Amino acid sequence: MSDHKIKTPKKPAATDTPARRGPLAVTEALARRVIGGEWDDESTLPTEVELAEQLGVARTSVREALTRLKAKGLLASRQKAGTRVLPRMQWNMLDEDVLRWTWSGHDRAQMAQHLMQLRRIVEPAACEIAAASAPDAAIASIERAYRLMDAAGMDPVAYAGPDLSFHQAILSATGNPFLVAFGATIEAALRMSFELSTRQPGAPRKSLPMHRAVLDQIWARKPAAARKAMEELLGLTESNIQRGVARSGATPPA
Repeated sequence: MSDHKIKTPKKPAATDTPARRGPLAVTEALARRVIGGEWDDESTLPTEVELAEQLGVARTSVREALTRLKAKGLLASRQKAGTRVLPRMQWNMLDEDVLRWTWSGHDRAQMAQHLMQLRRIVEPAACEIAAASAPDAAIASIERAYRLMDAAGMDPVAYAGPDLSFHQAILSATGNPFLVAFGATIEAALRMSFELSTRQPGAPRKSLPMHRAVLDQIWARKPAAARKAMEELLGLTESNIQRGVARSGATPPA
C-alpha cells in the first residue's frame, strides 16, 4: 500500500457540487487540487472510482476530466500504474486554462513575477525589431490601440482591452511568425498582468505617456530607444503588479 496520504477535501455545498455545476466542473475541481499541490510530483492519483466518490460524480465524468488534464500536460498514465502528476516544469503553462488555474492558487505572487520575466525577455526585443523593420501599416495598428487607450481615460476596465491590443500589435509588427503566434498564446498571461498592474489608482493614466514613448520611438525608427522605452514601461508595470499583489494579500516571492 502506498504511504501517500490523500487529503480529503471539504464537502462542497449541495448547490455547488461538480455534478450540479456541469461536467467541466469536474475538470476544474481536479485541476485545482493538482495545481494546489494536493499530490506531489510523480505521485499517483486515487483511482477513477475513488475520485468519483469524492466528487459525487459519475466515473465517466472523472475519466473525461483526467483526459483533459493529460492533454494539458498536468497528468500522465502508465499501464497498470494509474495516473500520475507530472512535474510542474512539464505543464503547458501557456495554456489559458492552466494559467487561470495557477493564477487562482496560493503562489500567485510568484506566478506574477514569472510572467513579468517572460515579458521582459520578449517585448523589448520585439520593439527593437518593429522599429527596425515594421511597415508603416503595422505601426499604425499600434497607434490605433494607443488612441483607444487614451480615449479610455481613467477607466481600468476600458483601458485593459486596448492595452492588450497595443502589446500584441507590437509583436505582430515584427513580422516574425513565431512572435506573432507567441503573442496570441500569451494573451491570457498578459491579461493577468494587466489585472494587477491596472488595479492601482491612476495606473492607466500614469502609464499612458510611457506607451506613447514606445510608439514614438518605433515611429522614429530608433531600435535601441524603442527597446529602452519598453523596458521602462515594463518597469512601471512590474511596480504596479507588486503593489497589486500586496493589495490582494498574496505573499510576495522571496
